[in-house]
Amino acid sequence: MWHHSNKGNKSIKFTDDSLKCCVCFIEFESSINNTAIADDPPNIREYYSTVINSLSQIINRYNGKIAKNLGDRLLCYFLNFSDLNNEKAFEDVIECGLEILEKREAINKELLKDDLPSVERYKISLDYGVVDLALAGDNYQLDIFGSAVNICSKITSSLAPKNEIIIGNNFYRILKSFSNIANDYN
Repeated sequence: MWHHSNKGNKSIKFTDDSLKCCVCFIEFESSINNTAIADDPPNIREYYSTVINSLSQIINRYNGKIAKNLGDRLLCYFLNFSDLNNEKAFEDVIECGLEILEKREAINKELLKDDLPSVERYKISLDYGVVDLALAGDNYQLDIFGSAVNICSKITSSLAPKNEIIIGNNFYRILKSFSNIANDYN
């Protein structure tokens, strides 16, 4: 069942359904706002296209979806978590984050070809939880809400060190149950 709310011209429709999934926030930092291209819309579009499309390809390879692009931040979610014993699904989420960190230099080479500023660092947070689904905005695009989203947002905005992955408590408790993952990752 959908719940509809109208406030002004914006609309949001919530479902009564929820998903168990891993949530990921990725924040990328660069000097784009401190350079001459900050006032050059074609270069700004090229910068964000290069970075977001590169990250999207990595996320898609690990069965992730981008729910929202928030400028220098992406909100993603990963499915395949109806079974909490699916070790491979949890490992894929970690591998996705590690690949994003590893591919920074390759993305920066692409940016350099167009004389665009490089991505200086990433902040990545992951957590597991139940999210509520909604269709938001005039075009009714999928959006997700819930405590896992809120925790990842807070971790990324305040706690996450640069170029590392920080995981939330729910994700950590599940990972501890997999001895292979606990042994392979610090």
